[in-house]
Amino acid sequence: MLILAILSLAVAPTTLVITHGRIADGGGGPLVQGKVLVVQGDTIAAVVDEKGYTPPAGARIIDAKGMVVAPGFIDTHTHADGKILEMPGAETQVRQGITTVLGGQDGSSQWPLGEFLADVERKGSAVNMATTVGFGTIREKAMGADNKRPARPDEIAKMRSLVEAAMREGAFGLSSGLEYEPDSFSTTDEIVEVAKAAKALGGFYISHVRDEGLKVIDSFRELIDIAARAGIPAQISHIKLGSVSAWGRFPEYAAAMKDADARKLHITADCYPYNYWHSTLRVLVLSRRYDDRGEVTRGVDDNGGPENILLARYVPDRSIEGKSLAEIARARKTDPYTLYMDLIRETDPEHRNPAWGDDPEGILGISMREEDIRAFYADPRVMVSSDGAIHGEHPRGAGSFPRFLARYVREGKVVSLEEGIRKMTSLPASVLGLADRGRLATGKKADLVVFDPATVADRSTIQDPWAAPVGLPYVVVNGQVALDNGTPTGARAGRVLRHQTRPSSAP
Repeated sequence: MLILAILSLAVAPTTLVITHGRIADGGGGPLVQGKVLVVQGDTIAAVVDEKGYTPPAGARIIDAKGMVVAPGFIDTHTHADGKILEMPGAETQVRQGITTVLGGQDGSSQWPLGEFLADVERKGSAVNMATTVGFGTIREKAMGADNKRPARPDEIAKMRSLVEAAMREGAFGLSSGLEYEPDSFSTTDEIVEVAKAAKALGGFYISHVRDEGLKVIDSFRELIDIAARAGIPAQISHIKLGSVSAWGRFPEYAAAMKDADARKLHITADCYPYNYWHSTLRVLVLSRRYDDRGEVTRGVDDNGGPENILLARYVPDRSIEGKSLAEIARARKTDPYTLYMDLIRETDPEHRNPAWGDDPEGILGISMREEDIRAFYADPRVMVSSDGAIHGEHPRGAGSFPRFLARYVREGKVVSLEEGIRKMTSLPASVLGLADRGRLATGKKADLVVFDPATVADRSTIQDPWAAPVGLPYVVVNGQVALDNGTPTGARAGRVLRHQTRPSSAP
């Protein structure tokens, strides 16, 4: 019998004892029975044999028969920072076992970063909050509105200074979203110089690469080039072969990674377990020639075609939300490519109705193959992420981690249960340099997940993106129960995690 004893940080300390579970240490080793983890405050104080251990009087006993006790899941690509102050309970994250989130993704971060982290700290949150600094964010600060061009040397110097300041305020590194404006106007040389500023203080580089479709392999190689020239560890965000023209090109990715390994570069990636993505209408036409019918046709068709591109959000006309470009075009008696150009014109940032806000549209694109997703997850360097938001429009925000355990571990057997847990715990912890999280061992922080490997599964869908998963009844954050028998407790035991800047040798 396994007993997990947890002493909380409450004013009147209590002990939580979880019996009959199996321990996954997070490092990929075999599951272990017959041990007790004793947690004092927010830290695992001891790992001892169950034999002879007696729970203290008044302890709460939870029977975890058939379940696994694992380190809390770490999501290295999330947009939870966007609503963490509004919804500090982060229920869609807690319910799927996420205890630590990394925001500031796709080149866009909160600003000023130090003030944001201080606000999260004051308000409290259910999960640990970490962040990167966004390349697009600091690019706009350094260049102003005139940012649709390569940066000048003096502007690059300003960006480097802003990155250094953000790193000293706690950022874990630099993120970019090279498929989006204003990042898309940058040169590789520019990114290298800015990334060097993050490298100098011990940070890493994470990127939504320049093209996830036809030029995806070139985009992977650009990230490798940035890592080599800046001397910085690098991660490919939500890695995918995201269009028809990219399908089946995993062997080219593998060759690029083999080359990176031979050069002793540290390249990782994260992947969410869905074959459809969430973004904006504008990412379909990377040339930005939205009025060029040929470019529009190629962009739409290469991303699955009109039937597979759905309007998740469209503020100017809510009646078309949830419908595909093909459906909307038929209803409006037009063709989907003309419709696309009409929607682009209507939501043009320079001319749209200010009442619609800064983010009036969003789409779901069904354009990835299951075979490619499986191949990525089989790669030991690829971890699990959600790319999700708190109460976001894509079901990944509520279901990614249970879905991975159900679809790719239990059913698909792409990786073992132990390796699957490693991809959600110690692997992302190592990328972030979180020495005290991601493992269940003496001295580590008490971030824990209890789940049933036989039944854990996602339930969120496009129609119901916030639906809670099943088979994951308990989550503990810093020694306090955040999810109790499937119900969020409202505890705000999460911490703001700040990167401890450290000088790094030159590349």
